[in-house]
Amino acid sequence: MKKYYECKNTALNANKFWEITWKEKKVTVTYGRIGIDNPATKEIKIKGKPFKSKEEAKAYVEEKIREKTNKGYIEK
Repeated sequence: MKKYYECKNTALNANKFWEITWKEKKVTVTYGRIGIDNPATKEIKIKGKPFKSKEEAKAYVEEKIREKTNKGYIEK
């Protein structure tokens, strides 16, 4: 599953995106300024180790989505 969010705030000159992708126990996050050619991408691991289960990965994803929406990111 893939979710894409944007945060646009002209007062703060913020024009950012954040995308999270997860499949089974693998979670990947891509983020940066909207329109850049080479955004940052990283695979998420907890304390350097992969997630132990699909449920643990899903809980992590839901927590991060909640954090981003609280900061003003809007799903597109």
